[in-house]
Amino acid sequence: MKTRRSFARLSGFRDASIIGIACEGDVTEYRYFEEFKERYTDFPSRIHIELIKRQEASESAPEHVISSIDAFKKSKAGPDDEFWVVIDYDRWGEKKLSEIAQQASQKSYHVAVSRPCFEAWLLLHWILETGIDAMVLSELEWKGCKSIGDEIRRIHGHYRKDLNDAGEYIEQAERAIKNARSLDLNPADRWPQSFGSRVYQLCERIKKQ
Repeated sequence: MKTRRSFARLSGFRDASIIGIACEGDVTEYRYFEEFKERYTDFPSRIHIELIKRQEASESAPEHVISSIDAFKKSKAGPDDEFWVVIDYDRWGEKKLSEIAQQASQKSYHVAVSRPCFEAWLLLHWILETGIDAMVLSELEWKGCKSIGDEIRRIHGHYRKDLNDAGEYIEQAERAIKNARSLDLNPADRWPQSFGSRVYQLCERIKKQ
């Protein structure tokens, strides 16, 4: 695992292409990716991880997440930059996600959906590869995000919605990636068809830089 390095981007000077990340949530996801990029990005680097915040934190609908990328691109994007939309499945359903996936595809944005929510991705940091039980995960998906948070608390010992302990998750990121990949039986689909998360694809992309 790489040693944490700082990345100071010089104003007005593009020395690296960007991987831009915009999220539905306004705290948990950003804390996670802030820690992830610091752990996995060297300085200097040919890739800069940019966390793109929404103009209004209350505007969490997927179209607002896409709009935040649109606004960023107008002034700062280069031809080699790529952008990721990180959203949940549970609040929107198939019809809404289909519309968002189509919009993102037209703009060449990648979409990383967690099903039912980002907590599914967090839980996969603490489940041993030999301990994955599809029936248990299916039940957790049905019960919802609070129950997934409770399961993280049961296995890991604690769970904080503000993710002030994000570093503890990053230490187990390789396990989460392996777990999510093994659960993703149809990676060509636009989002997971059962409990899981496509965040692993974004994390793999960052690690390849």
